[in-house]
Amino acid sequence: MPFPRSWPNCSACRSSRTPARSNWTATTITVERETADEGLVRLEASLPALVSVSEKINEPRYPSFKGIMAAKKKPVHTLTVADLGVDGGAVGLANSWSTVLEAAPKPPRSGGTKIEDEGDGGTKVAEFLVAQKLI
Repeated sequence: MPFPRSWPNCSACRSSRTPARSNWTATTITVERETADEGLVRLEASLPALVSVSEKINEPRYPSFKGIMAAKKKPVHTLTVADLGVDGGAVGLANSWSTVLEAAPKPPRSGGTKIEDEGDGGTKVAEFLVAQKLI
């Protein structure tokens, strides 16, 4: 089932954040998009929205030691469906928009090819790359 056409679409985003303290109560989302012409562009959209991200979204942010110690003291709140104001019959597997048809573990990697250099190593590497259609 495609997303509703009335939802805003923010594409190629490198970061996102919601202004509310809890993401569950946010009504808007602010995203940053990097463009070749204008540099960084900040967009704001109402929720729900379709947000697609670029490879920059995975740039890690490492916590400081002080932040780690402070996080240990924070309480962890568990919310139920009722706490979120959602009807329990409207969520779950029976009402999912998508279905997993098949899942399989990734096959193990096969061993590589060893090329021993006896003066013609460069030629062997080039032949290997041609055989793999890399050059």
